[in-house]
Amino acid sequence: MSRRRATRFRIRILLLSLLFLGGACAVPIVPQRSKPGGSLRWAETLALPKAVAWAPDAALCLVQGTGVGSDGWLPDRGGMWKLYYWSPNQISMYEVAVDSDGSVRATDVKNLPQRGGHIPAGWADSPKVWAATHAHQKAEAVHTLDAELSLNAEPEKYPARTVWRVRFWLPNNATESHVLTPEGVWLSSY
Repeated sequence: MSRRRATRFRIRILLLSLLFLGGACAVPIVPQRSKPGGSLRWAETLALPKAVAWAPDAALCLVQGTGVGSDGWLPDRGGMWKLYYWSPNQISMYEVAVDSDGSVRATDVKNLPQRGGHIPAGWADSPKVWAATHAHQKAEAVHTLDAELSLNAEPEKYPARTVWRVRFWLPNNATESHVLTPEGVWLSSY
């Protein structure tokens, strides 16, 4: 009987220890990306062959990011970069979508207002742009709601100008938008 009690006591101590250790780790741990790639430049590298096959003179004029992490990288699962191209020799525009697994899907799309524009060649990659917002954020972002790099991405404050607009979801269920130059220089937030 005393052996049985001693075994039960040891099991209880072990379970209490595990419970205590588990409670100490209650803060969610966000895993880092375990796959290569995930930034916008990575997506452009995958999208460009499709765009050039569609039109050798294809010009990148609009980028949209959805499901992007708060650091500018796509997470391991979910998220997508959409790159839109135009060509004077095509009647429509071309959308190339690259997801977090590196899957590439392309399709012709109706002309968008950005047709005829182009994104400057020296645009900064998404992690650099997101990093430039950190000093100006009101709170640590939970994730990115959406992002856009294009002419008139922010038409009210920066009309006829190519800019990044990055909207973050904050812990207090609010959003915060940041506007940056294509090279990643912070301009404003609201």
